[in-house]
Amino acid sequence: MYAPIGTESAPIIQFYNSMGWEDVAKRSLNYFLDKQHEDGFMQNFGGYMVETGAVLWSLGEYFRYTNDKEWIEQIEPKILKSVDYLLQWRNENKVDSLRGKGYGMIAGKVADPEDDFHQFMLNGYAYLGLSRVAEMLAKVDPDQSNRIKKEAEAWKKDIRESFFNAMARSPVVPLGDGTWSPTIPPWTEAAGPRALYLNRENFYSHGTFTVPDVLLGPLYLVFCEVLGVNEPASKMMLEYHSELFYQNNGVFSQPYYSRHNWLQAKLGLVKPFLKTYYNTFSAVADRETYTFWEHTFHVSPHKTHEEAWFLMETRWMLYLEDNSTLRLLNTVPRKWMEDGKSIELNNVQSYFGALTVKVNSEIGRGYIEATIQCNSDRKPKEVTIRLPHPDGKKAIKVTGGEYDSDTETVTVKSFNGKVYVRVEY
Repeated sequence: MYAPIGTESAPIIQFYNSMGWEDVAKRSLNYFLDKQHEDGFMQNFGGYMVETGAVLWSLGEYFRYTNDKEWIEQIEPKILKSVDYLLQWRNENKVDSLRGKGYGMIAGKVADPEDDFHQFMLNGYAYLGLSRVAEMLAKVDPDQSNRIKKEAEAWKKDIRESFFNAMARSPVVPLGDGTWSPTIPPWTEAAGPRALYLNRENFYSHGTFTVPDVLLGPLYLVFCEVLGVNEPASKMMLEYHSELFYQNNGVFSQPYYSRHNWLQAKLGLVKPFLKTYYNTFSAVADRETYTFWEHTFHVSPHKTHEEAWFLMETRWMLYLEDNSTLRLLNTVPRKWMEDGKSIELNNVQSYFGALTVKVNSEIGRGYIEATIQCNSDRKPKEVTIRLPHPDGKKAIKVTGGEYDSDTETVTVKSFNGKVYVRVEY
């Protein structure tokens, strides 16, 4: 048992929102607001310095689901106190000696390892938190929103400058196809990935040497929206991480800390995502208690953080927002589309409001059909739904949208709140 952590509580709270448990999510967020330090710092466990940004992000996610302007107005003073704490901390690091290698980036540990550096994960969460605050306050306090948005974009610019400079300094490594890949260290002070052992130091932790590079490393910059999903650097990191740091796309030690799962889902990498999904939960799920271990070597039982990321992975598999587009069944196994099987989402919550989806496979009769309904005033402009034939066959006729045979996806443009899709084979 230990106190809630801003980062580890995030998937729990966001799954509450996905299920429509708004009051439980709000109650959970109030814990962090009630425990906020006088100076705005949020920190509840083990000297983790990353919690403030992560909590602000979760508040922003709550707002995306609920559009609860009344509550945001009530807690705005606390939000601004945390924002100003982060900005003051950042200003202390605007030192000329850090130009291009941590300038304007905060330093501190992000988890158990005592690594008090200008970490990309730490700064990614800080940027993401400020970005979400600017988004929330746009509807309740435009002046503060504009101020914070400018500060967030400046922080993002400094992180990106240090990131690409770190990439330029870091060694390249060989991959299995004969190519060589650039690498990125977990923080600006390092000359390269810690696993390369460029410095003779002891960093074995939690049963592995890969914690700094993989569980707490630079891939967080993609998850935290500092880097774009489709940027070459993002795809490059995923590629060399997958080949050199993972085993069958599973991560050593505490696997649900790695955010390659989210990037795989966003990129629509079906087979890699499913390999990550099944190899991870089969390794940490306890068959006796139906709870999850923290680590693959079965230490620290009944971990709700791990369980929640598994549930959020399942949610991403079934529905995932992408700007103004709602993506459905983007990475589900094609086995789920066998004859007679069905998938149903009943009034689940999303950024676009309540969502109901019903999919029925009648492959024996030559078709799969789906009904999609989202009638809120925040409904998506576009909906995509992937309906893979269990044997890989391509559609010969499609009703309700435009079909992409490569991705087995139907796109519904100018979505009006309800649509019926039918794919015939």
